[in-house]
Formats: sequence, C-alpha cells, structure tokens
Amino acid sequence: MIITIDGAAGTGKTTVGILTANRLNFSFLDTGKIYRAFTLKLIKDSIQLNEEEIIKNLNKTEIHYSYDNQKEFIFLDKIDVSNEILSKEVEKSVSLISKIPEVRNKMTALQRSIVNNKNFVVAGRDIGTVVLPEAEVKIFLIASLEERAKRRLAERKDQTYLDIIESMKNRDNIDSTRKIAPLKAPKNSLIIDTEGLNIIEVSNKIIKETDNEYSI
Repeated sequence: MIITIDGAAGTGKTTVGILTANRLNFSFLDTGKIYRAFTLKLIKDSIQLNEEEIIKNLNKTEIHYSYDNQKEFIFLDKIDVSNEILSKEVEKSVSLISKIPEVRNKMTALQRSIVNNKNFVVAGRDIGTVVLPEAEVKIFLIASLEERAKRRLAERKDQTYLDIIESMKNRDNIDSTRKIAPLKAPKNSLIIDTEGLNIIEVSNKIIKETDNEYSI
C-alpha cells in the first residue's frame, strides 16, 4: 500500500510522514532527498550547473536509499551522505536542477523502484500527481508561508527568518510554475491545513483516510 504526502517546503511532509509510517509499520521515503543527493554529486564534482553538463552526469551517479530503525539513509556512490545533503549549498541549487525533465524522469524511475511492491509513505511535491498517481491514499499539506518559515527556522539555526522567507518564496515559485510535474494538489487527495495542528493530529487525519485494515 502507498500513501503519498505532497506539499510545499515546511508544511510538515517529512515529520508527519515518518510518524505515520512508523505508526503503520510502513517504510518512509522523502523523495526530495533523492534530488538533493544528485545535486550534492554535481557540487562535489565541481560540475557546471548548466543543463547539458547536469544531464551528462545523470548516468554517472549511483544513489541508494534505505529506511532502517525509523531513519532514512541516502548513499551517493556508496557513501552515506544523509547529513551532507541538508547543506545550504545543496538547498540553494536543488530546485533549479530538479526541474530539468531528464533529471525528473531519472529520479522518478528510481523512486518507483524503491517503493515497488512494498508498504510506503512517500513524501514530495509530485508524488500523488506524477510519481505514484495510482496510490491508494493521497494527501496534500498546506500552511501559510509565515508558519512554514517559522518551522524551518527551528530546524536551521544558521539561517535568519527573512532568509528563509525569501528562499521559500523562490522555491514555491519554481516548484509551482515548472513545466514538468509542478507542485499541485493531486486529484482526489485529502487537503490538510497543518497550521494550528500538531503532528499527531495531522497523522490521525492521514490514518483515518486509509482503509480500516490499516487503521490504528
């Protein structure tokens, strides 16, 4: 069974997704980390971030994902980069890289292979619309820009509130206007405004959407 959770940055996809996966004894996949791993590869190899060079490096990159003991692990060319992919440098470039059609096609195929024939909660920006449109349960999380920035500030002590607001505005614009797989609510999805709700309350709403067989 697949549960997809889509939404903009800071809506709580990962936090709620991990909690929900653990409560259901499912695995969890944050698809954004797959794009971050490829972005890190380009940065580490000092690749010029133009479309031609980025596409050339797609087949030179090996990305593996695992979920063990309620924790995600990302391996880039067999090296654990789970922490490195969260850097500001990666954050700055990932949206521009991930909007390239060839990149999205490659990463979409990888994401589908990871979850194939398994129970997964999958979080991202185009999961219910493009990556896994046949998922049994589709969720779309929303929250105000200000609320999302406050949440991200609690995670990123090295950034200011204004920096985060500006970064989120830019990311929202790129994600929602790109020609390939733009950020939008999937058809037949449950839209949840997470503002004013704690993660347990949001998780409860998601679990309620699942079949009785999977309910807690």
